[in-house]
Amino acid sequence: MGERMGQPVMDQKEFALFGEDGGIRRIPPGVSHFGLFGLPPKVGLDAGELEAKYHRLSRRLHPDFFMNAPVGERIRSLEASARLNEAYKTLKSPVQRAVYLVELASGKLAENDVRPPAALLEQILEAQEAASELRCGCGGEEAEDLRGRIGAARECFEALRGGQRKALEDLGAQWDRAVDEGRPVPPGVVQKMRSILSQRNYIENILRSLREALEAAS
Repeated sequence: MGERMGQPVMDQKEFALFGEDGGIRRIPPGVSHFGLFGLPPKVGLDAGELEAKYHRLSRRLHPDFFMNAPVGERIRSLEASARLNEAYKTLKSPVQRAVYLVELASGKLAENDVRPPAALLEQILEAQEAASELRCGCGGEEAEDLRGRIGAARECFEALRGGQRKALEDLGAQWDRAVDEGRPVPPGVVQKMRSILSQRNYIENILRSLREALEAAS
């Protein structure tokens, strides 16, 4: 999957999970989450269609139907159910879906995949320092000053996160247009999405750290 950057798996035809005899077929590793549901590999999906297909397949994999089945069939039903749940959990989340697509097109996305710009890194370090000092239990005016600095940093990072969300929406539209037109997703779109999603990890982590510091000091 994703052998060439910008060309994710295009298995839009739904994988036939059940054979003609009604038995469960083992899902090959090469079948993507999108192929499992017969959906196009797009950033924007029809949530209702995804949910309907998930519930249709889930009902057929219900354990009650396999209580008296051979051991091999029961094992395949459990494996298929686990894979189905994993695929649904990933695709129903817009962010996880975007990460999954980028990884299909360009490889695993690590938290430190893209180093944040120097200015952003400086802001992160300053915010982390303020959070660390606040956790030390200082009080009075010093604590108020730290809370103010942390509050200002949170506003800055939340605004940055909002900008990232808008950028991802714009890039997602370009991605989906390429898929609809049957052409490879431009490598530049893949790389920009990869960079934003990686930096998003930094932002989410620092926002969580700042929130925890304020809660601990309250």
